Amino acid sequence: MKALESLRHKLNINAELSGQEKNTNKIINKFLEKTNPDVHYKNVGGYGIIAIYKGVEEGKNILLRADIDGLNIPGGRQFSHRCGHDGHATILCGLAMRLGKKRPAKGDVILLFQPAEETGEGSQAVINDPLFQGLKIDTAFALHNLPSFAKHQIVIKKDCFASASLGLKLIFDGKTSHASQPENGNNPQKVVTTLLDAFQKKYENLRNDKHRTILTVTHVVVGEETFGVTPGHAEIWMTLRSQDDKALQNLTNYCIDLCNLKSKESNLRFLYSIHESFAATMNTAEEVEIVKQSAKELKLSINEITDAFPWSEDFGRFGSICPVCLFGLGCGLKHEPLHSPSYDFEDEIIDTGVDMFEKIITLNADTDT
Repeated sequence: MKALESLRHKLNINAELSGQEKNTNKIINKFLEKTNPDVHYKNVGGYGIIAIYKGVEEGKNILLRADIDGLNIPGGRQFSHRCGHDGHATILCGLAMRLGKKRPAKGDVILLFQPAEETGEGSQAVINDPLFQGLKIDTAFALHNLPSFAKHQIVIKKDCFASASLGLKLIFDGKTSHASQPENGNNPQKVVTTLLDAFQKKYENLRNDKHRTILTVTHVVVGEETFGVTPGHAEIWMTLRSQDDKALQNLTNYCIDLCNLKSKESNLRFLYSIHESFAATMNTAEEVEIVKQSAKELKLSINEITDAFPWSEDFGRFGSICPVCLFGLGCGLKHEPLHSPSYDFEDEIIDTGVDMFEKIITLNADTDT
């Protein structure tokens, strides 16, 4: 346990942003080398890592995933692990220690340390990597620590566990003019005002949507900081969320189509871009039962929630290649919330996470047909 705590603290003080996890990669690779994995890929999808421990017999191959990137949150160090990815990675390293001493009975265990979770880019980069594409994966599991839930409690839900989301940047370009002669320009202000009203109405109409689909305007820019020039440029930034990937796509199409229409009516040039795109994390029934049974055998409290979390997790994209399950690991009812400047991972739950993954491996082998 002390070795894992030391590793977690080392990862914590070496936090790096998404896609920049170079030193984190070195720390984890050095640790994994001591466990003698049968296969060790040191750079997958960027700074991601894969360690494979082959089963004594053939069986279902299981992927277990942890994220490794940090955040830039005001109020603390420049870069920090205010979402607990240092703890997630440490849990997987603890599992690697056990697998290094005793290989799985049936089926290969594939440990993935995924980069760039916070931006929603890491999972797809890993999936696209030829090293990953050469693997046979039958099922995949991951965990996320959860403040406001009892310490060591396992939080689970069938179907949608975490929502899909994306950032949508809408850009409108017209023509500036002298502020004394606004008629000589083409000001996008009116279009922006019309769109903001339409987006607010759409938000209100979606309040009872069964997929909890919402849109949130996060940033608006019209013109420059000057008194002498009329606006010729404007932007609207929004976050769109839903518990259903198709519903999210429909909302995205609605926003883009409306902006296209209004821009053409006012002779504005319209552009858009999509950022930080996350798929919904859809837990499959069999994998959920394995998690629940694992918790029962470990005599852990189980909280089977009824509503999906509104936040997003990049693990959801692995659902496109195999059945998946993301579950929560409670870190304390009064624990500081995720992404808070004062958040820190709870070392006490490291062993619980390792125990859960180890039990999941065993039960997964038992379901092999």
